[in-house]
Amino acid sequence: MKSDPLDVDFRVCWRPLHRFPSTVDVRLPATLLLVLLLALTLAGCGGGGSGTDDRPPSDKVAYTAWKEWSRFGRATVVYGGQANGYTNRHGMTERSEPLSSRVGEYWGACGRPQWNGTSDKPWSGAFVTWVMVQSGYSASQFPRDGRHGSYLSALYDRERASRSAPFLLHAPSEYSPKPGDLVCSGSAGPTWRYADPRTAHRRIDNTAAHCDIVTDVRGGYVHAIGGNVKDSVAMSLFPVDSRGRLMNVSGRPWLLVVEKRG
Repeated sequence: MKSDPLDVDFRVCWRPLHRFPSTVDVRLPATLLLVLLLALTLAGCGGGGSGTDDRPPSDKVAYTAWKEWSRFGRATVVYGGQANGYTNRHGMTERSEPLSSRVGEYWGACGRPQWNGTSDKPWSGAFVTWVMVQSGYSASQFPRDGRHGSYLSALYDRERASRSAPFLLHAPSEYSPKPGDLVCSGSAGPTWRYADPRTAHRRIDNTAAHCDIVTDVRGGYVHAIGGNVKDSVAMSLFPVDSRGRLMNVSGRPWLLVVEKRG
């Protein structure tokens, strides 16, 4: 199975309950109680419920990602705390239609239409680029590149060259993500932030591993959708602190947050 760097695969599944239990045994372990509460909460996230994730985001970039997530099964993964890796369901796989051909469309936005879900090419970067193209961003605003490091380092250079750049890069500790932004992990962490421009460019380019598109921030979590997550288009829930800043989680060393301006 191919994956992006640092992608962690979990195999814990949840199936929705048809009715709520009339009583809860308070002697259950705290971890089991937490997972039960998350299962009930994510019932709305996984389709068929009345959760906030059933309502389309108003931001165009977030909405484009949300439509793809809805189209391919609404898989949702929780990161952080005792529930780290909890998954409510698995969406359609990249090796099956219609997602396999759709992956080819994601790569088409990067000039590689011959690659699809069976090509063994990590496609999470292509997914982000496709979403930006579908949302109306030109190549001069967002690079047509399927590798996270390439488009992120280019955005860094464009930000330095113009005060009106449509995307700004922040260290995770200094900015609170909002719908339409990107949350990105990478092995260098936020050390790029205080490096000289040449070193910062190199660290971003060489170490960026994965980015997800933020669709919502609520309940102490950033809700973000990415491609090639669980071999599908999936939503990840990342915990935030009281200021809305990303907290450290296992498997996702935060590199930066990309602010979408306007």
